[in-house]
Amino acid sequence: MRRFRFSLESVLKVRRQAEEARQRDLADAKASRDRCLLELARLEGDLGGLLSERGRFRQGRLDLNAEAWHDQRQRGLNAGIGRVGSVLRGLEDALEAARLKAVEAARERRVLEKLEESQLRNHVFKVDREEQGLLDDLAQRAVSAFSPPSIPAEL
Repeated sequence: MRRFRFSLESVLKVRRQAEEARQRDLADAKASRDRCLLELARLEGDLGGLLSERGRFRQGRLDLNAEAWHDQRQRGLNAGIGRVGSVLRGLEDALEAARLKAVEAARERRVLEKLEESQLRNHVFKVDREEQGLLDDLAQRAVSAFSPPSIPAEL
């Protein structure tokens, strides 16, 4: 039996490697986005803590130095939240681009794998047909070797 050899095996190998690279890029983009989300949550938590602290601190008294510090800290946290939010939007865009590239790489790999499967099925079919032809030929020879000679008809 002839061995099956996919003529585009090297291309398929390259496509698999490209898909793995796109998957790694996607994982990196997700990790960056997740770190940014954690930073945003931390800043928002700090802001919430600052606001609740300010509310507790104000009860019955007014300290202008403390108010100025709280205002400055709140502006700083709001500015940080704005910066992290804009970075997060950029990371979301990069994540979507990485996701699309990963999907496209997987699609390209699957196309070649389907072609390989189709060619393998055709190969197996042809080999089976050749083997069946050989078996039929052997059976025909065996039958004719062991059958009695035919008697010619007299005229």
